[in-house]
Amino acid sequence: MEFKTLANIDIEELLFVFNLSFSDYIVPFHLTKEVLIAKIAAEKLDLNISVGAFEDGKLISFILQSEKQEDGQKVIYNGGTGVVPDSRGKGLVRKMYDFIIPVLKERKADVLLLEVIEGNAGAIRAYENLGFNVVRKLLCFKGTINSGIGNSEISIQEITDFQWEKLRSFWDIEPSWQGSVFVLHPMPESYKTYGAYSGENLMGYIVYNPEARKVLQIAVHKDYRNQGIGARLFTAIADGQPIAINNVDDKSKETEGFLDKKIGLQNWLSQFEMKRSI
Repeated sequence: MEFKTLANIDIEELLFVFNLSFSDYIVPFHLTKEVLIAKIAAEKLDLNISVGAFEDGKLISFILQSEKQEDGQKVIYNGGTGVVPDSRGKGLVRKMYDFIIPVLKERKADVLLLEVIEGNAGAIRAYENLGFNVVRKLLCFKGTINSGIGNSEISIQEITDFQWEKLRSFWDIEPSWQGSVFVLHPMPESYKTYGAYSGENLMGYIVYNPEARKVLQIAVHKDYRNQGIGARLFTAIADGQPIAINNVDDKSKETEGFLDKKIGLQNWLSQFEMKRSI
């Protein structure tokens, strides 16, 4: 067994092992090569600090990781852990972390961060045994937007100049990794951002990935809430097809109620965000 970074991995080999690893997952899914490449780019995953386990020269498990500086700390995000079914039960996740943590220490990393599905008790226990602790619960929503909602007097305009300090002032909760400013800056060309305006006054905004049909961020200034602005932003992206918004902090009961009762989305899955110090 050999452990090394994925700096020189062939994308086709990674794709095969990724899909095999998640073929019997709680929420099974299958990626195309293009989608995997897009995931690596969108989440700013760095194969130089990602790790794999190799048996007879073939990849059998992996941890995909990214790195960002935040609040004076260097955070390492786990964007996906996979082990092929025939190689489970060998402690490979612990062994991969044993290999990569010294590398991360050399890079002055401070914190490991990941997300795990609430119902995946085995994975939660395994991460707890590795020193991770649950820091918050994240709710995932999907569905079709209710029709005929929102304040029709509000003007919707595309945003191209991202004044993140101003946009962040609208937040009550911090986005998860996929919706963080680190990931969204610079804004990917395939994403769309719309603002809700009254004259020149920005009252709220939404960041949306039309191809993935996923909302990355939505926020309304606290002085303009309960005026149909958030609903108006959702109707701006609605085309009758289902959409999703993932990893909403469950501490925001206002957001949860808005997405469920007003917009018509369903909380179909929940995750735990987990952290540990390095």
